[in-house]
Amino acid sequence: MTVAIIAILTAVAVPAMTGIINNSRLKGQSEEVQATLQLARSEAVRSNKRVTACASASGTTCAASAARWVVFESVSKTILREAQMPSSLQVSGPASGLNFRASGMVDAETAFTVCMPTTQPANNQRVLTVKISGAVLTQSQNGGGACP
Repeated sequence: MTVAIIAILTAVAVPAMTGIINNSRLKGQSEEVQATLQLARSEAVRSNKRVTACASASGTTCAASAARWVVFESVSKTILREAQMPSSLQVSGPASGLNFRASGMVDAETAFTVCMPTTQPANNQRVLTVKISGAVLTQSQNGGGACP
């Protein structure tokens, strides 16, 4: 009888725990991307140069979607920060990346999506919106569908 009760509790708890773990991973990585965007902005202001943040497949050029995240000086291409996303996550955004001006501002409001393609599409995305002022806002995208 005890074994049956444990089996039932395990069958109920494991799927719930998987969802909690996936949500925690997604939240952590979106916070990492947000911190990287803030770093890019502060480096642009500090160095008085344009700085680019983007998803990258190779680590040296921007891509629309990839599992790597880079920040580099726009002219010299000096990499300031590079981070590999876990294989279960991906970042997507503009193929040219986001360029912070020396003032810390950007040319246009831009959105990046951090998503987990292996989870249910109902709650697998976080959208980071960079306003023209350079401020970063994060939103959970419920019902966001498949990863872009």
